[in-house]
Amino acid sequence: MTSVLLASDLDRTLIHPTRTFPPEWEGEARVVEIYDGRGITMASHAALADLEALTAAGAFVPVTTRSRAQLERITAIWELGTEWAICANGASVMRRGVEDPDWTAEVARQLHASAPLDEARTLFEAEIGAPERVDWMPLLRDCDERFLYSTLDLARIPPDLAAAAQSAMATIGWRAVLHGRKLYVLPHELCKGHAVRWLRDRLQVETVVGAGDSLLDVDLMAAADVAWVPADAELVDLGAVPSTARVTAERHVRAGAQIAAETLALLPARA
Repeated sequence: MTSVLLASDLDRTLIHPTRTFPPEWEGEARVVEIYDGRGITMASHAALADLEALTAAGAFVPVTTRSRAQLERITAIWELGTEWAICANGASVMRRGVEDPDWTAEVARQLHASAPLDEARTLFEAEIGAPERVDWMPLLRDCDERFLYSTLDLARIPPDLAAAAQSAMATIGWRAVLHGRKLYVLPHELCKGHAVRWLRDRLQVETVVGAGDSLLDVDLMAAADVAWVPADAELVDLGAVPSTARVTAERHVRAGAQIAAETLALLPARA
């Protein structure tokens, strides 16, 4: 049995973009992800130290919308060696780097009423758009063949894009979520919260601490006993912070450090 488990989103929760790092905080954080030869995300030294301590106690699980390959790119998180990790918005639960077959079977059962990926892509391209046909969508990709996401030029997107995508995709059992400059379209039942609840039961966790910044994290926080939202999160800007969630006093990488420290403080003292 695990007494405490931090099940936390990564991007803009525990790690943050280097381009928005406050220069006056120099020395507090380090680059944790390099892509195309440049550092793109950072985490505070304090957060990484506390996450290492949580991992050693079996009390940290990264929960991300990223694919496995994208998670592995965050070397400082991946190399902590967490026993469990949740990827692809809950589609994959990995144990020691191997996808858990029981959860994979459970996902297949949960998604039986949703259309397959190819059908979803065809509908999305016909009703919403495709990179080769619209100038406001530079990219459309799938994540581990589980769901789709597109990057957007926010200055050019149609004003009703999110509502139009939601309406179109709902006809096949999918949903649409606009998050920053990305539009995600996912099977309706594919969410982080289901994966966290399943893992909680598997590990017999007493207290789950959930943390996240976006609409894609609301179900994760609903599955937790204690929930945290960074002060500069999208949920704060939207006025959509769950009523049971706490907002950090800190922002950017300091918010990640606060979340990790608050969770570490919940662990039973060792004799």
